[in-house]
Amino acid sequence: MAALASSWKRKRDDLKKRRDSLFEIYSRDPQNFHLAREIKDIDDDIAECTQHVEQERRAEQRAAAAADKVVTTPK
Repeated sequence: MAALASSWKRKRDDLKKRRDSLFEIYSRDPQNFHLAREIKDIDDDIAECTQHVEQERRAEQRAAAAADKVVTTPK
């Protein structure tokens, strides 16, 4: 599961870099609605990646909590 979460994090980081570079261009030309739309789409993709990362993190926490609850009885 950790590998899956790290792939989502990597994808999110790549999207953030792309978004930041586009936003830099957009800040110099705020009338460029094409760029604004592209940035909005990237923001949506970033949010989706963040959601996946959070789901994976919660799943790992549940698995760790379940493992802690497993009690072995001595013989």
